Amino acid sequence: MHVQQKKYTVACLKVQNADLCVRDVVFEIVCTCNLETVVVARDGEVVVPPKYAGMSFEEVKEKVCGTCLEISDEKRQYLLAFYTLKIGLENLAQLIAEACRQRGYG
Repeated sequence: MHVQQKKYTVACLKVQNADLCVRDVVFEIVCTCNLETVVVARDGEVVVPPKYAGMSFEEVKEKVCGTCLEISDEKRQYLLAFYTLKIGLENLAQLIAEACRQRGYG
């Protein structure tokens, strides 16, 4: 895991299976009401949400991030943009990384 700080903050997690990590771990831990947006990309090209479809993942990251968590594997990238985080981004990233490892996704 590493944390990038530009005009926004992104914690980046590299896992073996980003799809299962996000679906089975992240959405059990994170309240979706605290998510401003979720971006899904395949091979660096955004597929969801539709308003960003076709744009590069990095370009969308610049547009949507204030505080974000990026979870990726070899093909897929997920970006979760938060309104606020009381637990702290680095603590959340560590918690998710450990939970994904325990389930064999990390």
